[in-house]
Amino acid sequence: MIMSTILITGGTGTLGKSLSALLSSQNIPHMIGSRNAESGKDHNVTMDLLQNKAVKEAVEGKQVIFHLATDLKKDALLTQNLLQAIGTNRNIHLVYISIVGIDKVPFAYYKQKLASENAIKASGIPFTILRATQFHEFIHQIITTFLKFPVGLLPKKIISQPIDASIVAAELYRLSKEEPVGKTIEIGGAEALTLEEMANEWMEQSGKKKLIFNLPIWGELGRTFCNGSLTTANSVKHSKSWRQWLAQHLVEK
Repeated sequence: MIMSTILITGGTGTLGKSLSALLSSQNIPHMIGSRNAESGKDHNVTMDLLQNKAVKEAVEGKQVIFHLATDLKKDALLTQNLLQAIGTNRNIHLVYISIVGIDKVPFAYYKQKLASENAIKASGIPFTILRATQFHEFIHQIITTFLKFPVGLLPKKIISQPIDASIVAAELYRLSKEEPVGKTIEIGGAEALTLEEMANEWMEQSGKKKLIFNLPIWGELGRTFCNGSLTTANSVKHSKSWRQWLAQHLVEK
């Protein structure tokens, strides 16, 4: 097994794969921590943040930890177990990926992410938190799921600012090379669009025309989803637009 001072938790997800590919392209040794670590690969390590198994062993000797692992219902527990494993080690840079808007949108998962942020801030461990907008892949999954039937139902008015996972990975790596800033930074895609606009572009490029009815989201949750709370002024202009990402993705499919 290779020796590395870098650990990626949740390294098998969309962002984790992008970050690992970036590090590998620069011949930077790193460990990928996952509950489902693929056996036979020397940069993989099995760890279970949810069950708190093999976490202390995984973080031992690490100087940079990219905390990308998440759980829809127990994200705060994952983070707490990681912080406990790190303990009093202050010769470390914890880089945590979070989501733009979690402090504005009353969504259960976002409350978990916000609790994770607060736990990191209170831990005394040197850290940097990067909040990113939604990935193109996630928006694509939403649209294809809601439009899989002959007549589509879609929360049309939700506003999102999709970004390339590779752009976020590059920013995480850049931040990891600097001193921990001890605060939260935001990053977003090149443009903010409604789900209706993105669905129309998807239909145009995929050739799958269909009637779409609006699926309203009521209350404060709906209001914040639709008022731009999931967007940021700190947009990355060289991130692919939704149109550009679709053109590449649909060709690859």
